Amino acid sequence: MTISTSRVFRPDPESVGKTERHHRAVFTAHRDAPLTVTVTVEGEIDASNSRDLAGYVQRHIAGSRHVVIDLRLVDFLGTAGFAALHNINVICSGSDATWLLQAGRQVRRLLAICDPDGVLPLEKSQALLTPVR
Repeated sequence: MTISTSRVFRPDPESVGKTERHHRAVFTAHRDAPLTVTVTVEGEIDASNSRDLAGYVQRHIAGSRHVVIDLRLVDFLGTAGFAALHNINVICSGSDATWLLQAGRQVRRLLAICDPDGVLPLEKSQALLTPVR
């Protein structure tokens, strides 16, 4: 039997829906349903704010079973941002939450290089789902 310690965050009801600015990025969280939270990111994720992103997600997903990370408005994702996504994967796993990553072209480009095996739960692109005529 393995014994371990984990941090448990209680969501602050006043913080959900509040926007936070971290360098060149803006983070917003909102509840779509009682057990689903969506975190939307706009701007640039790099070494200056990647830890802030992982911390923001960790603070806002407490009590959630489903998490959506929406990066469709991200203009730049550096390798530190990619590391933050892996950290979010661990956070969600530790919280027993499933998660989905929504990404635009800029983020998908980096993920194609850094995550060729598709470890991160990237949403299928609508363009990929539309049949070619």
